[in-house]
Amino acid sequence: MDSHVAWHTAQPADVAVEAQSLASLHKGARGVVAYVSLDGAAQAVLGDVEGSTIARRLLEVGFIPGERIEIIEEIHPGGDPIAVRIGSSMFALRRREAQAVYVRLEPSAGPG
Repeated sequence: MDSHVAWHTAQPADVAVEAQSLASLHKGARGVVAYVSLDGAAQAVLGDVEGSTIARRLLEVGFIPGERIEIIEEIHPGGDPIAVRIGSSMFALRRREAQAVYVRLEPSAGPG
């Protein structure tokens, strides 16, 4: 594993409890990227020459700890893929790819 990937994917003990997988969230959810996991779907190798993992690609396009994130849309039926705003960019992710990203949610604003 590359050292630059390890820094962004380390799972701090204090966020493990409060962070949720991006794949489990729905339209309108907002928060901050806590970490990118190297477990499960993130280990899947993409079909390029370098054999990049999903986690590596997510980090390369901006899914890094501290970055603001919002789910813009879910395609129905099934809610897959999801449209995600990260910083000022928008991406479509399959839920299996989104399983690698863990997010600390912002408290939702109630009616008022």
